Amino acid sequence: MRTVVLYAVLILALTGCSSTQPESPGSRYPGTQDGARQLVTDLRTGDPLPLIKTLVPTAEDCRAVFEGELAAKAEAYYGKQFATPETGPIAKPDQTELELWAASSEDLKAKAGNFVHFPGGYAKIAPSLKPGLTFYRWKYVVPGSDLGMAYDGLVYLGSRWVWLPKPWRPAESA
Repeated sequence: MRTVVLYAVLILALTGCSSTQPESPGSRYPGTQDGARQLVTDLRTGDPLPLIKTLVPTAEDCRAVFEGELAAKAEAYYGKQFATPETGPIAKPDQTELELWAASSEDLKAKAGNFVHFPGGYAKIAPSLKPGLTFYRWKYVVPGSDLGMAYDGLVYLGSRWVWLPKPWRPAESA
């Protein structure tokens, strides 16, 4: 339950899909697995809010990730969900290890590769994902444990990172 509550608080920290996004510190991380690893490591240390704000998807980002009507639903959904800019630590102090998985749009569609490490909701929206994207899921865990604070939906879009947590939720929204 604590994981769900902290995840909800983190989601509320984002400010929503908008038409513009300022130059972002999130763009200083390379669009690679090493870049993703450094970004989520930095999220864990200090105050995550400034970095989280740089990851908020714009309307253009939503259209770059999702096909068809899911793009519009994502824009509306994230705009409503990420309106309250407040958060706390995204991992417990003893959760010092990081687990990170990457899966391409194609792997998610084919239920191949690291698909098994992603929440089941990805199967629902995989047909609506644009090709050529790589999604990341990660977990902060206590050393020796595989339980911890889990997050997903980080994707690099050519020049910057964006975060679309639980990307199946827009499809479920009215």
